[in-house]
Amino acid sequence: MRPDQAASWYRRMSAVYAFGTWTLLGSLIFFGRKKSNPLGDELKQKDEITEPPKGFYVETIVTYKEDFVPITDRILNYWRSWTGGRGPES
Repeated sequence: MRPDQAASWYRRMSAVYAFGTWTLLGSLIFFGRKKSNPLGDELKQKDEITEPPKGFYVETIVTYKEDFVPITDRILNYWRSWTGGRGPES
């Protein structure tokens, strides 16, 4: 392996290792600070319901923006601009 190839491989592996480390630390901090509901609250809520619900009604309101571009399309267009593929079609 040539020295320039070894250096680029080392940089790539360092980036992968750093990404994994920060992901692990972030997950530990996030889930460590996440508060869980005490079991007593769940039992109280179950005791308060005396009769089962007869039916459910769900209403969903969807609002569309006029010139909305989904985030996946934005990421794909950005990726294509760097890799030389076709960019946005507009």
